[in-house]
Amino acid sequence: MLRFDPFRELEELQERLARAFAPQAQQGPRVYAPPVDVWEDEEGLHLLVYLPGVEPEKVEVVAEEGVLSVKAERPFEKKENVAYHRLEGTYGTFARSFNVPSTYDLSRVQARFRHGVLHLLVPRAEATKPKKIQVQVE
Repeated sequence: MLRFDPFRELEELQERLARAFAPQAQQGPRVYAPPVDVWEDEEGLHLLVYLPGVEPEKVEVVAEEGVLSVKAERPFEKKENVAYHRLEGTYGTFARSFNVPSTYDLSRVQARFRHGVLHLLVPRAEATKPKKIQVQVE
């Protein structure tokens, strides 16, 4: 007697579709887009780029003309005499760009990499910070 497992059938369908439409490793590097969290506070604009398994030296951050770009690579290292049954990790290269409003100062971007997460801080431009104005009494 066979047991019906609808999830197994869904997984098999997903794998067949992935094989049919996804580029193969032999055809060159795969391009992917990692998840990004973006928020702002009094410090400025924060971007968290999730890059598990990426070496910090493989990350490039460029800020120019109102655009903040992040590029990175996580190469797939195929091992000899190994039969891969499932690869769900993300491998390849990626590039993402973010338009940054002029209220932020791209010349002072700070970048930190910790535990596979790239934290970018784009400080507010000095002209856009609230200024307290002294009221003079006559």
